[in-house]
Amino acid sequence: MLHAPDLFRKTGKAPDRKGDARLPRHIFLSDENGFSFIDLVLATVVLTIGVLAMMDLQVIAARSNASSKSMVLALSLAEAKMEAIKNKTFTSILSEAPATLIDSNITYTTTVTVTNDQPIAGVKKVNVAVAWQDVRGQHTIPMAMVIAPQ
Repeated sequence: MLHAPDLFRKTGKAPDRKGDARLPRHIFLSDENGFSFIDLVLATVVLTIGVLAMMDLQVIAARSNASSKSMVLALSLAEAKMEAIKNKTFTSILSEAPATLIDSNITYTTTVTVTNDQPIAGVKKVNVAVAWQDVRGQHTIPMAMVIAPQ
């Protein structure tokens, strides 16, 4: 309930001392403090929508992290195979049978293909491909290099 100084500030008129019967009803209703049940329900709905959006974002981030981990492992396998081939003598660089590695229930297959006299005579073109399949489908990381005799 409003006191006399508060009514004077709100209405600009001195309050009637005979009682509050002549004062407009909206003055008393607008100054009630606290939250209504509707306010609480609306706040809960807004908060719930925000939390659900954040949960969806967490799922997307987890999938992206798993995909990145798979790609980094495949790149590491391909780079390691390329480095091993670079350390061989020119005559011992040959195509290899596919090799597999299983990590986190994902099978990575590394394939090495050597083509002689490509792109020019006297050199070898080495193709290394690492393939794997996950929930997003089939993936392949290809790498190629040309090696000349020394």
